[in-house]
Amino acid sequence: MQSPKKAIELIINNGILKYKRVGSLASLPHLYKENKSVTSKKGAIGLVTSKEDLSTPSGVKGYVVTSLETLLEDVSLVSHWNPNVFNYIRYSDEKRRFLKGHEEKNLQQINTFVVDIDTKKQLYTEILTAALDHSVGVPTLVLETPKGFQVYFVLEKPLFISNQNDFRGLKVAKRISENIKQSLAKVLQGVDVSCNDFGFFRMPNEDNIRWFSEEMVYDFGSLIAWSKRQDDDKGRGLFVVADESSEHDPTQTAWFQELLKTRHVKGQSGQFGRDNLMFTLALACYSAGKGKGETLDLLDEYNSGLVAPLRHSEVEKIVRSAYKGRFKGAHQDYIQELLNEWGNNKEIVIENPMGGWYKFKKERKDRKRSHYDEWEEDLLQFIQEKTSLDQPINWTTQRELCEAVGIPRSSFNVLIQQSKKILIKRIGQGRTAKTGITSVAVLLQCALSYQQTHRVRYKEALQVMTSERLNERIVQDLIEDVEWFLEKRLSEPIIGKNFNSS
Repeated sequence: MQSPKKAIELIINNGILKYKRVGSLASLPHLYKENKSVTSKKGAIGLVTSKEDLSTPSGVKGYVVTSLETLLEDVSLVSHWNPNVFNYIRYSDEKRRFLKGHEEKNLQQINTFVVDIDTKKQLYTEILTAALDHSVGVPTLVLETPKGFQVYFVLEKPLFISNQNDFRGLKVAKRISENIKQSLAKVLQGVDVSCNDFGFFRMPNEDNIRWFSEEMVYDFGSLIAWSKRQDDDKGRGLFVVADESSEHDPTQTAWFQELLKTRHVKGQSGQFGRDNLMFTLALACYSAGKGKGETLDLLDEYNSGLVAPLRHSEVEKIVRSAYKGRFKGAHQDYIQELLNEWGNNKEIVIENPMGGWYKFKKERKDRKRSHYDEWEEDLLQFIQEKTSLDQPINWTTQRELCEAVGIPRSSFNVLIQQSKKILIKRIGQGRTAKTGITSVAVLLQCALSYQQTHRVRYKEALQVMTSERLNERIVQDLIEDVEWFLEKRLSEPIIGKNFNSS
């Protein structure tokens, strides 16, 4: 069981009073100190005791709470709440049973985005990995509901809503909420994309919390940049709140413009070349919040002007790699190296480097084979179908594996060498040879499971896969990811580096 107190305090984010105005159990010194420290307007939230109360003929049946003290006292008594604070909530009847005022334009502050998932066909650990790989990142809170899960992405600082510019801030927040839901709907079952963005959701309690990390909170500006990239891919615009200053846009800096002017750049072994330079430009576009399509157009035009251009497919791969979100932006040291190598020997101050990536990929060779991304997805789907938390490794022959997925053996071997998501173990030779295969996602789900047996399977599988030299880098990354997850949340840590222990 998890205490919901920290989660609720984090979500509310000082949007309501800390103590009751009347009948508080806090000491007088605490009340006096709190009253003196209140400098901003405090709002209200609504609570209901059952799901049925949300849709009665007379409206939402519930009661109003204006203090954190009351909210924490009543956690075990209620089923739903509105985690985003309203300016006020009032009663619509004389008996004070039904609520009014919980309308979007009456929002005081937005504290969190919530995704409702109406199925349990996937584990909560699958939701974590899906959010990490395909959406904004690991959620702050995951609650289990009778029919599924509710996933909270909490803001580091609340977004205060005003009626300025026709509620522009609210429109931006709604678009972000929509994009988060749609990004998860692409990879998870049961995501309710039509759910009210800022309505009532399940109340966190001791029995329904499956994941909570108070470190996983989100900067609203970063969410705007992420959402802009999603909208760019869909060919639509976002109601953007303009940046206060262009100096926060790395694509407007002198170093970016200088690199963009280079035409003689090429690549060779041991040299920072075309791939490195274009990857740096792509990272700068990513950190500036530019869409993937806009960045591809920019780099395609740049590539066309090079004395020795890359293939268009290689430019596409560079942009995809930069937009995976593993790096925040171009690193100052590498920007300087590129300027030294290919610049015009000008003295250029590197303004506002985002930091975040520390090595360049080696120069790529032109490849004759294609469709590796598609085959990798097919293979990952096969692994997901053939494995489970109890049996995370699927053992078969390489011939049967290739036939099941529909991939030529030669392409399979190349894919295994390239993939950072698939782990393989070969045992024996000839007719007796067996191939064991699993994925990072499957092992991560085992490691994060609350059942000790699944954690044991994770250790055993890791032990098997570590003995294959091909997997060394992938396994080390997995161990670091597991350690990071467990440090943030789980109370019974299993550290990947100790997988040889019982």
